[in-house]
Amino acid sequence: MKTLSIAFKDMWRAFRSLFALAFMFGVPILMTLIFAFLFGGLGSSGEESEFVLPVTDVVIVNQDEGSQTVPDFSDGNSSFASLGDLFVATLQTDSFTDLMNISLNDERAARLAVDNQEAGMAIIIPPSFTNVLIGQSSQHAEILFYKDPTLTMGPQVIQSVVMRIIDGFSSSSLSIDTIFSVLDENGMELNQQQQIELFQEINENMSSDQEGGRGIITILPPETENGEQDQTNPLQFILRNIMAGMMIFFTFFTGTSAAETILQEEEDGTLARLFTTPTNSSTILNGKFLAGFMMIIVQVVLLLIFANLVFGIDWGPVAPLIFVSIGLVTLATNFGIFVISLVVNTKQSGIVFGAVLNFTGMLGMSSVFVIGTPVEESFKYLPLLVPQGWAMSAIRASWNGNTTQAVLFTMGMLVISILLFFVGNARFKKRFG
Repeated sequence: MKTLSIAFKDMWRAFRSLFALAFMFGVPILMTLIFAFLFGGLGSSGEESEFVLPVTDVVIVNQDEGSQTVPDFSDGNSSFASLGDLFVATLQTDSFTDLMNISLNDERAARLAVDNQEAGMAIIIPPSFTNVLIGQSSQHAEILFYKDPTLTMGPQVIQSVVMRIIDGFSSSSLSIDTIFSVLDENGMELNQQQQIELFQEINENMSSDQEGGRGIITILPPETENGEQDQTNPLQFILRNIMAGMMIFFTFFTGTSAAETILQEEEDGTLARLFTTPTNSSTILNGKFLAGFMMIIVQVVLLLIFANLVFGIDWGPVAPLIFVSIGLVTLATNFGIFVISLVVNTKQSGIVFGAVLNFTGMLGMSSVFVIGTPVEESFKYLPLLVPQGWAMSAIRASWNGNTTQAVLFTMGMLVISILLFFVGNARFKKRFG
């Protein structure tokens, strides 16, 4: 009972502080609101607004010289002299009119248009594009993306679309490479005429696939980690990541602030008076630790509910979300206990808030800010260097429906929590025991 009394007293004092409430609830909600308005707003009259990606002006420089081996490429009822021409025609279809306005020009004019901000991106197709894709050149065909640095999301989305299309083109190259590999293993070699006939037959088969409804290129919507198509609205996808990152970031501040009250009461002299009562030091410390745990429970539950009701954020299946939330609350509480046990007074704890928590928090949620960029894969595991990264990975796996990963990351959080608690608790008991 004494432990609960101490915990409720600290909770009541924290919830009466406007500064504490602002950090626990105000800042995470405000940051999510800012992103909501930046990316389309919240809609009017309670209706969810549609996320609209601005159309980007794209200049394509098609330098592809084609191939003498395969004189033309068929796609349905159309025929193209090179894969570069087929690529341009694909981007000019109605499927991409909501994303980009396509124009053709030479390289100098394309770069100049981007430099003058008359276009958002220039795509430069190399001369060996066709030969490389059909396996007739040992060179690397590098498509150059020349982007306006002031634009972010539009060019990134277009670059992702382009790479998906190129992957579709590469399928024929893989088929040819496989055939040649098998022939080489059996000591067989095709002469030039036989190679031409092989390429033409593969091209005709691809054309037949197109007429049969299968097509040379199939652009699929993104898939979640468990293989199901993600139907999430792009705005909700952004807000969900931002809200989750902000929630995790500030729960660790709450856990550390709750543990800091031990130092504050020591400096004010109230902790010493408390130790003179018939209450042992373990009960007092446990009560203060429990206060932090209960405060973070309230913080996480209210933020999750608020985000769902106001922003329409879908947090995925309830069971793994509850399990992940328990891991987050436990980890944030024990992280605060551990960190504060390392400092001597509140002046030193100021350094912890200004440096340690900001650095670990930003690194932990860094994967949110690199989504769709070339370095996204690198930040898949880097955040796991800090506890916040484990929490972010767990909640992301949870809303994607990947229960196995959610459980594994949460178990990792709990193991880290136990280690942090034992070290922090031992240091506090040694100091006040």
